[in-house]
Amino acid sequence: MAACADVPLPEYDQLTIEQLRGLACVACGERLGVGSVYRGVVLGREGGMLLDADVRACPPGAGR
Repeated sequence: MAACADVPLPEYDQLTIEQLRGLACVACGERLGVGSVYRGVVLGREGGMLLDADVRACPPGAGR
């Protein structure tokens, strides 16, 4: 099983509000705490408005 930090980023519309806000892991959906890893930006679009979200993942060795 790949670590959450190694899983490819999903599409914007596949994420929950918690994942989009950086409060939950972008890969497994678990609530994040200290040591979370910045994964990057997921881009989205709603009509003519561009959306983006800075997403985070579980720290390495978190056992997920």
